[in-house]
Amino acid sequence: MSQDIWGVDPEPTEIDTGLTQNDRFSAILAVVLTVAALGLGLLIKQRSSTDTWPYESRGAGISANYPVGWLVDERGNYVVRMRDPKARPFKTQYIITIVPMGGQTSTRNVLDGLTLQRSTDLPAYRVLSVQETNSGGVNLTVMNFAFVDADPNPFIQRLPVAVLGIDILIRDEDRAIIITYMSDKQVFEENRPSFDRFLSSLRY
Repeated sequence: MSQDIWGVDPEPTEIDTGLTQNDRFSAILAVVLTVAALGLGLLIKQRSSTDTWPYESRGAGISANYPVGWLVDERGNYVVRMRDPKARPFKTQYIITIVPMGGQTSTRNVLDGLTLQRSTDLPAYRVLSVQETNSGGVNLTVMNFAFVDADPNPFIQRLPVAVLGIDILIRDEDRAIIITYMSDKQVFEENRPSFDRFLSSLRY
């Protein structure tokens, strides 16, 4: 074997890895398919998180688009409640409520009524802030609140969950339309864009 003046073989010997050309092709194909599968999974997840179903209450004259797969409940003291069945331990939810507003009823009266009711029903309920704002030419009152969700079943052991919520109050002639968003504090901001889309789809 010849060497140059530096003692280096001018033609390095190829190392035999024991892999055939088919083996190399299969390895590359496996990597490509894995990357493609991950990309497809992310695309499907992103699309599913923005897909919606239409909701309409003819009695209340309200319609909106809510996330696909959510559960719809119209049996409470509200127009509708929509909940994410996959959320754990607290189910992310949207609630639409209508409160009559006569000439002597102010926005503050409606919010005080909500606060009084929730202080009784929800552990550690507290109002964080109340502010007036305008969105698209519509005057809104926004109330941020928090409470603790604890399972009432003493045989189920789980830690209480800190929940954050927002009430959006819209005065519509002689009624107040209240759109409420509640979610586990840990994912509140993550889930907020979905609620914003729901709110922007609201018609009344």
